[in-house]
Amino acid sequence: MTLNLSYTVAEVTPNRIADVVAFVQRVMGQLYPEGKYYKNPYDLTNFAQVYLEAPNANFYIAEDAEGRIIGTVAIRPYDHRFPMLQPQLEKAEACEMTRLYIDEACRRQGIGSVLYKRAEAFASDAGYTTSYLHTSSYLPGGLSFWISRHYQELEWETDEIVHMAKPLARTT
Repeated sequence: MTLNLSYTVAEVTPNRIADVVAFVQRVMGQLYPEGKYYKNPYDLTNFAQVYLEAPNANFYIAEDAEGRIIGTVAIRPYDHRFPMLQPQLEKAEACEMTRLYIDEACRRQGIGSVLYKRAEAFASDAGYTTSYLHTSSYLPGGLSFWISRHYQELEWETDEIVHMAKPLARTT
């Protein structure tokens, strides 16, 4: 169902942190089975430090005309926490594309694509040469979305989680 939704995309400001964290936690709870995700991950419990205070990180929201958050996406430096990816990513200036979530009632309207483009432009402008992400079979359309944006599979961690990356074009 298409709702012909009017929305804007903006960088998260400190006064919206609680709303953003609540949205992400709510959507994760809807998408992932119990025990398959961290309810209070480091990046959300340290939101300002991870996304707002770091010059090479950012978090974007899509909000409807009433200011309700309907989508999110974030960019942060990849932290090399997956040893099996070292051969592919150890020499790259890699960012992690993360937290791309769209409210269930607003999916399939291009909001994810708009958020993705904004985040990728930020990553390129920040000097990253590679964009890394991992996605899950629990996310409706997730794998096909990332493949359509030219991400390549690096490693299937489990039957449910795949790590992916793509080179970024430099804009500066």
